[in-house]
Amino acid sequence: MLPQTISTTESIATKIRILRRNREYSQEYMAVMLHISQNAYSRLENGKTPITLDRYYEVCQILQIKPSELLDMVEMPKPAKAAWRRSSY
Repeated sequence: MLPQTISTTESIATKIRILRRNREYSQEYMAVMLHISQNAYSRLENGKTPITLDRYYEVCQILQIKPSELLDMVEMPKPAKAAWRRSSY
């Protein structure tokens, strides 16, 4: 994975963890609702497993938040600037 993808995945995962804790949901509860193991949910929440779009929407439903609202909370990394060079003809 690209470093930018890893950073975004970890950022989304951190926001999910914060929202889950604010709602006082356990990882086990989230896992049951998502039909996955608690271990699999832990890896997702710790950013070790990238979240799929389908899973992202499921998590947002459980946490009762719009997917766009969660993305608004996430600080997206800025793209790297390309170095422009003059071509020599």
